[in-house]
Amino acid sequence: MKTVFYLALLGMAIITFSAQAAVEPTWLFTVPKADSLKEGTYNIGFIYFDFGITDNLEIGIHGVKYSLGNLAFGLGLYPMGSPYLVFTPDTRSTSIHIGIKAAPYVFFGGLEAPVSDKARFIVEINNGISAGFRILPTRNWSLDLFLAFISFEVYKYKYQKFEVEEFHAIPAIQLAYSGRF
Repeated sequence: MKTVFYLALLGMAIITFSAQAAVEPTWLFTVPKADSLKEGTYNIGFIYFDFGITDNLEIGIHGVKYSLGNLAFGLGLYPMGSPYLVFTPDTRSTSIHIGIKAAPYVFFGGLEAPVSDKARFIVEINNGISAGFRILPTRNWSLDLFLAFISFEVYKYKYQKFEVEEFHAIPAIQLAYSGRF
């Protein structure tokens, strides 16, 4: 009888923990999503240090973001560096994030498409083009591996014609643990 009880308890625990969605970063590589971290949740890691203050407000290394469902506005510190407005329309499996910011290059956007249950392909346009993968190796962990094709000239805030030679391919990695207080 004890064995049946423990097996039932173990089964309920597995169902409960597997049914809960993992908290993930609310940013692609350099592009914000319209959702925000919920109250009492956080992302901590290599280039992540963000906290959910309320269900619609997050604050951290990326700045301050307030979400209104599919629309969010914020004041970005890293990597945006300016006020922004982002919209994420309802789509099935592929997420699209489009927005405007004060400077440079006013418009930005990103696309996030599932490759498998544990990996997503991400491409974004924001001060250049970035593309790579977000891998979810275990519950609450995310690993971003991507290549950014950017120009450092953009940060001079001069709107002028750029030459392809001014852009450089830079490999990048980000790691985040997402959890609850």
